[in-house]
Amino acid sequence: MKKAFAAVLFISILFSLLAGPVEALSQKADKPNIVRFSKQALQEDFQQMRRTLEQNHAALYEYTPKQVLDSLMDRQYGLIQDSMALHEFFVLLTPIIAKIGCGHTTAWMPMSYWDKETDNLFPLQIRLIEDLVVVSGNYTKEEQVPQGSVLLKINGRPVKEIIQEMKANYPADALNPYFIHKAVERRFPMIYARRFGFPKEYRVVYALPGRKTRETRILTPANNEAVRAVMFKNFKTPELRMTLLQEKNTAVMRIETFIYYDRVPYFTNFIDSCFNVIHEKKIKNLILDLRGNDGGDPFCAVPLFSYLESKPLPYFAETYGKYSAFAKPIPRAEKAFEENLLILLDGRCFSTNGHFCALLKYHRIGRFLGTPGGATYKCNAGKNTNVDLKNTHIMLYFGRSSYAAAVQGMDKTKPIMPDVKVHETYRDFLDGRDVFIETALRLIAE
Repeated sequence: MKKAFAAVLFISILFSLLAGPVEALSQKADKPNIVRFSKQALQEDFQQMRRTLEQNHAALYEYTPKQVLDSLMDRQYGLIQDSMALHEFFVLLTPIIAKIGCGHTTAWMPMSYWDKETDNLFPLQIRLIEDLVVVSGNYTKEEQVPQGSVLLKINGRPVKEIIQEMKANYPADALNPYFIHKAVERRFPMIYARRFGFPKEYRVVYALPGRKTRETRILTPANNEAVRAVMFKNFKTPELRMTLLQEKNTAVMRIETFIYYDRVPYFTNFIDSCFNVIHEKKIKNLILDLRGNDGGDPFCAVPLFSYLESKPLPYFAETYGKYSAFAKPIPRAEKAFEENLLILLDGRCFSTNGHFCALLKYHRIGRFLGTPGGATYKCNAGKNTNVDLKNTHIMLYFGRSSYAAAVQGMDKTKPIMPDVKVHETYRDFLDGRDVFIETALRLIAE
């Protein structure tokens, strides 16, 4: 039975590889004076990348069999027929990175790539809702396209095709489509620049909010600093907050990230103070909002877990360096929460947040509301390594060991699933509704 299943899996993966989009490298540099790298230099960098991954990656063939991944590497290497611009070579590498099935394995452009066109990024923030590409904001001070408009084309190309190409070549743990969906949504301007370079202009066609009326506009580009301020806001240790809904006897605790490596006392003090208030006011319902939380420091996640577990439980499956104590049962907090817990989840759940959610799910602590998460109970984030390719200086980032939550029998190929699915519609977005919170409050009322 197992051999038959393995054969079917191998055939399906091979079929998807052969049938899927192939990087043809038809995209040429947008400007005639752009730097191009010789065929020999690109071949050297490709072989360096392949050799580095094969010798050092924690689990290179965990989700794609070696034969399939080797075949893909050979195929992409064969596409190096002439000199290429940096973004053309980057595009050639992305199908390989994506097929590994590891969200902590990625390729980054060198900083010099962004420095040359620091003021020429796509300026619109987007949401992917109901197969629509919806404008959710602007990276420039001016509102160039009204929020709620539906993007149709960028520089003559259907935006849905652009999104599809990005999704097909973006890395995620266990090839998770929900993580990819949220990553493309959040990082669209940078993914666009990495794949297509920096065009002379951004001409967009869009439909006005809730209407079929189409308009065309040439956009003023955004600068690198403005885009990164929004895109990487979790790295700025956002302010933690809890809201009390007294009439519903409910607390809403918003944990956008666990990235408080340099501010762990700030995080733990916040958690302690929140549960002190919950205990003193005898709050019966806690909504733990983890949407957008793509991981961070276990030294933050573990104290939170101690307030939710019903008895001392181990956090990690094994002893992992400085986290070795977390392989032992975590002492339960004195004022641990014992009432009704609802956890809000989306596709950005990743890394440390994946471990955290896996433990809650495994031990049946609370109920999950939302969409499937972006992670499993395991990730390759140990001994993270960054290697610059010799000629192009593209940065190859990967983990050399794995972390796994202390669970048994969970499927590492499947995301953390919600107990109650929440579906946001385009109309919900236009109306400014938070259907996740609404669903949680409805369940509490029931």
